[in-house]
Amino acid sequence: MPKSNLRRQPRRNIIQRLLAPLGEISVLRNAWPSGWGFQYMTPYRLDSSRVDYDLARQLYRNTADKYKLGAGFARPIINITAGFMGAPHFTHPDPGADQALEKAMTRWTGKVLRINRNTLRDGDVFARIARVPDRFNPRQEVFDLQLIPPEWVTPVSDPLTGQWQQLVIRYPVTVTDAQGRTVTEYTLTEVLTSKSRTIEADGRAPAEVRQQNREEPNPWGFIPVVHFRNEAEENQLYGCSDLEPVEPFMKAYHDTMLFAVQGSKLFSRPKAKFSLKSVEKFLRDNFSEEEIKAGRLKFADKEIFLLQEGDDASFITADSGLEGITTLLKFLYFCIVDVSETPEFAFGTAVQSSKASVSEQMVPLARKIRRKRGMFEEPYGELAGMYLAMWAKVENRALETYQVDVGWDEISPRNDQEVANTIKTLVEGLVTGIEAGLVSVDAAAEFLREFVPTMLPYLDPDADDDERRRVARSFTLMQRLQDGQGLLPEEGQGGED
Repeated sequence: MPKSNLRRQPRRNIIQRLLAPLGEISVLRNAWPSGWGFQYMTPYRLDSSRVDYDLARQLYRNTADKYKLGAGFARPIINITAGFMGAPHFTHPDPGADQALEKAMTRWTGKVLRINRNTLRDGDVFARIARVPDRFNPRQEVFDLQLIPPEWVTPVSDPLTGQWQQLVIRYPVTVTDAQGRTVTEYTLTEVLTSKSRTIEADGRAPAEVRQQNREEPNPWGFIPVVHFRNEAEENQLYGCSDLEPVEPFMKAYHDTMLFAVQGSKLFSRPKAKFSLKSVEKFLRDNFSEEEIKAGRLKFADKEIFLLQEGDDASFITADSGLEGITTLLKFLYFCIVDVSETPEFAFGTAVQSSKASVSEQMVPLARKIRRKRGMFEEPYGELAGMYLAMWAKVENRALETYQVDVGWDEISPRNDQEVANTIKTLVEGLVTGIEAGLVSVDAAAEFLREFVPTMLPYLDPDADDDERRRVARSFTLMQRLQDGQGLLPEEGQGGED
């Protein structure tokens, strides 16, 4: 299998090439004396190659000409995973901070879903929380979640701690006139550190832009950017795209489909076959003298051929090999399904995919979604904690902790009827177990709580309420209704005599 074209190696200048044996983190290089000189250990080298972001986006949008007939699988592969992942929920012990966090994340739900999609597709997403003027009230500032294209960002890490020393963001700027023609292009560079923020435009920028070059203090005390990495590895600085493993198969699918289409056009056109006793007689009877002298016979618009006794005319067609091509396409299709860990039903009904039922295919997909969610929990927790730290500084609040709990919606492809039938069967089975003395009420309630999210812990003495007290109040209310006493009167109001 050829090497994936989605992985782009970093460019190096001549000095970096000469010093390449020292490794990118040369501080960790060790030297040991050996014999007549020094023998260096194999250096630790952090892989700083990136995904080819442009190619990944072209595959997702199916705009790459070399993959046109095979890149249609890319969008379902990314969207089915991002769709089932959904947006996370955050919880903080402080009520005010929890309410502010929930309000902000609800407003940013669309961008959070884009974080999931872009991270799975591109391998990297840099999410930044910024304090910007309100669009409708410029005198008031609000928090905004900004997604920075990863090709613009270059993090510089501390070789010992691995933390960011600074973050360099290069914004490409294109200036156009009223007709849309390009006037000039320049780069605006922003350098973020925990103490300062520097903005500088290069020499191609207009003078009024270069006059705004400045360095200002960072009020937050940290770099307000979170790096989301897909399938992160310890020896890699950047993430991996979910399209990398399937890119060779999509290219093979495109080539096979292109060959099949071209072959179908070539071999589906029938060829005329004549068995003639006298070729000269046949030519004189069916073609003009000009055609015979020119040596170019035209069969267009000829519906009748005059033949002599014993002559024969027929059409022959070549075998297009569609049966073998179809088998190869099915093989490549199942390779894409297996390598991408995507169920067959995600690609629609164009291919006979009912080899396994939807419920059976959901098992590996659910495991994949849980694994992806687990990888995203750490950066999402960092993003939420970062927002709380910035919010607390603006509101002049002191929080005991900035750690948040990250939760997700249940992965359930079932419809409401299936859920209702499942809960009904579970309740009937648990009731039977309780009546038979095999299961306690506490155990049954805790087991059922996994399927009914609104249930509280059955017994929780430290809490204001629990499920046991709820059940007791419900039984009391039902008893009063059955006795005809109705609801309890409100405090301070008496009933009628």
